[in-house]
Amino acid sequence: MDTEQRLSTKTVAALCVTEFCALGALVIPLVVGLSLLVRGVDSGLALETRLSWVETAGALTAMSLNPVWGWLSDRTVRRRGHRTPWIVGGTVAGCAAVVTATYTTTLPSLVLVWACAQMSYSATFAALYGTLSDVVHPADRARVSGWFAAAATGAISFGGLVGYALLTGHLGVALSEPRIAFVLLALVAVPVAFVASLHLRTLTPRPRAADPAAPDEPVTARGLAGAGSAYWWLWLQRLFAQASYSCLTVYGVFFLVRRAGEEAHDAASVVALVTAIGAALGMAMAVGGSRFLARRVGYRPVMAGGILLLLGANVLLALSTSTIAFVLAILCAGTGLGTYVALDLAVALTVLPPAASGRFLGYFNIARTLPQSVVPALGPLFLALGTGDLVGADRSRNYFAFFVFGSALSVIALVLLARLTVPDHRDPRKGGEMRDEVPASPVS
Repeated sequence: MDTEQRLSTKTVAALCVTEFCALGALVIPLVVGLSLLVRGVDSGLALETRLSWVETAGALTAMSLNPVWGWLSDRTVRRRGHRTPWIVGGTVAGCAAVVTATYTTTLPSLVLVWACAQMSYSATFAALYGTLSDVVHPADRARVSGWFAAAATGAISFGGLVGYALLTGHLGVALSEPRIAFVLLALVAVPVAFVASLHLRTLTPRPRAADPAAPDEPVTARGLAGAGSAYWWLWLQRLFAQASYSCLTVYGVFFLVRRAGEEAHDAASVVALVTAIGAALGMAMAVGGSRFLARRVGYRPVMAGGILLLLGANVLLALSTSTIAFVLAILCAGTGLGTYVALDLAVALTVLPPAASGRFLGYFNIARTLPQSVVPALGPLFLALGTGDLVGADRSRNYFAFFVFGSALSVIALVLLARLTVPDHRDPRKGGEMRDEVPASPVS
């Protein structure tokens, strides 16, 4: 590959570290922080239902505004040559909302503040995804996408590890207060975004070809159709894969309390640690493992392997009552998600029309955030089915039905592999060359 086609190490680092810190600011709250926070708010609802209200509102807000932020950042890059106002502004506003959330005492106020946090960080993510399309050469997409995916899974790993260290007192008794764990990475993300933006604003976007959908066109049927069917099939698959993963993580603390009889604080520590390890395995796959395998056997089989790990994890949790089984399931899930996301972003960058990629990558990020609203919204319905769970110390919530739902989501994602158009693995230098034919088998 020509050296002019490779993005500099400094630029890759600026993109990845910003993604790492911004996503990390949401990881600890989503993995363990909100589960502990909702226990202290004034509400008569069940714990899972409280958590569902908070996470659903936040994810719906992020999902609704992702394409808006992407569209606005497309306009900003044409006027200023960069998207840094959205990166910095989203991180600062998100940090303020996360800090405020730790002082709320009622469920409605927590729902509102967390929605503001998700809204703010969605602007950061949309701008970061758009910057990828601005500066990454087509032949360098697989490498940069792998590192970007590694930053995302690394944020989950690091956030879980920090949460575990804080909650268990390994960093000192004074820091074991859940509030500290909740806000720490949000505070760190602010100076990181400022420093990274100083570099990103010096870059010159690559020349762009004309886009079938006008860049300034708002969200319309014509504008959505401009991405092409290959993009939307990939979008749908990402939605189901991410939803399957969300089923495994959204109620982790409550699962251990009800199924294994753990205390809430101990369960939160276990969830934080095992999430960190699972995400570290996923990061190893995202950095190079997935691309290494994809060059040899093709994108489709490797993406199928990642989804199968998510399926196995859901089946295991549907039947298990032990902490050890939970640990194994989350490790499989982290590895599977890292394997999958390292490749799906590379495929998206290949099939998207370049002149409006910021807007369409905003839509692509919706497939990551939408499950954070849909799964918590539907979760209480499955948990309330029948007379309760089949197994466990506390059978008042039907976790068996919930993880059967998660398994079904994985199966749908697997079937959708047959509809994907993926890079030709026979020549890894042809990162932008696409197959025209679609194999009959989803794993062929």
